[in-house]
Amino acid sequence: MFPLKKLIQILLFISLSIAQGPVNSFGIGNHQRWSSPSQGGIGSVGLVPSFQNNVSLSNPVTWSSLKFTHLSVSYNGLESKIVKNNANNGFSNLQSVQLIIPVKQKYAFGIELHPYSYQEIILSDTAYNDIIAFEDTVSIQNKYDQAGGIMALDLSLSSSLFNGNNIGFTMQLLFGSSRQNKSLLLNQIPYTQSSRLNYSGINSTLYISQKVNLINFYLNSSFSINPLEAIYTKLYPFDDTNKNGYHDFTYNYLNPGYDFPHPNDVPEPNESRITDIYDKSSIGMGITRKILNRIQLSAELEKNTDNSSFDIRLPNSFNYRIKSNDNYSFGIIWFPDDLSFRFIDNFTFRSGFLYSTYSFDEYENLNQSRIDNKNDITQFGYTIGFGYKFKAVGNQIDFTYYSGSRDYPNIYNDETLREFQIGLSIADIWFIKRRQR
Repeated sequence: MFPLKKLIQILLFISLSIAQGPVNSFGIGNHQRWSSPSQGGIGSVGLVPSFQNNVSLSNPVTWSSLKFTHLSVSYNGLESKIVKNNANNGFSNLQSVQLIIPVKQKYAFGIELHPYSYQEIILSDTAYNDIIAFEDTVSIQNKYDQAGGIMALDLSLSSSLFNGNNIGFTMQLLFGSSRQNKSLLLNQIPYTQSSRLNYSGINSTLYISQKVNLINFYLNSSFSINPLEAIYTKLYPFDDTNKNGYHDFTYNYLNPGYDFPHPNDVPEPNESRITDIYDKSSIGMGITRKILNRIQLSAELEKNTDNSSFDIRLPNSFNYRIKSNDNYSFGIIWFPDDLSFRFIDNFTFRSGFLYSTYSFDEYENLNQSRIDNKNDITQFGYTIGFGYKFKAVGNQIDFTYYSGSRDYPNIYNDETLREFQIGLSIADIWFIKRRQR
């Protein structure tokens, strides 16, 4: 098949379209930052309460404070703009679906489905190159595209111990897939080689909370039980005459012709297992302080590290990988007054600031080793949001808006980010013993 070794060496000759920004092209892509609008409303890493008073939807040790079972669904949309190229890209998706079941305000169980990471990349030559072949002019263009993502299924439980001390645990099952296409366009007809990655992995997280006087402390620690791995399926190259991106034998009247060779005439796909793609470890800490029982001030720190080897066989547009990521957040919340009948007292108001750094490395083909890049990517942004609680059981709708920017030293110009989130939580009474008549 055709070589694409020079496809991305010189960015000046490449047109880049990345739906979630350049970080999305590093490693396994963009990691989901927030699982709910209430969490995003203060830029939280998920440890401190943000949904209701003393409750975070992302921290199991706070769920025992819920009086009712909650089913929560959230949706988000993200817009990214690369300043220099004036290129706008965006996407929207389901942010999470979650069920939390508190039992006797001492125990709690939860299950959540949400995106873990997502990736969409399109790379192509800026212009066609014309060559003379067989007394004819042939236009040539290289193209690479990759799309897909990893989902997470979280199974959580927690228990209240003593003196305001709670403990919780989450088992996270990872699964998903991505598709890659390398194409050489001859007179706009793609000659394509496709591949697939089917991911699997298991993470775990331990949570602890402790109240000391008027200050609440929240801690968590995560590690991989089974680091992310994938089944890599490499398909046979083909002439995509009908230009639908699939190796099939369907006649297309808009692009007349059949793919060659026939799918039944090619060898079986070559499959191999790639291990140690992403090996997570992290530690986080959050503190909160209440003022007047309704105002909460919070601060959080989270440090994430990828301990994997990130096998060079993994198909990827860049050799970059996010090696570590540090997140800092500061937030303020005005919670509702449960004893008031005023309309305004059913609202929750949130705001926060967050600062993140991304350290990355790249694979050096000459020495066949990974080398650290000394220029960290930095991100800063602010969030505002509100929630409205309705009905006595605590149904709630939440909205959040985020605005921020990323700085890519010596790689790209600045990238601006805007994100909107909306979530709905429905509460109900479960596990209540009926009174005898």
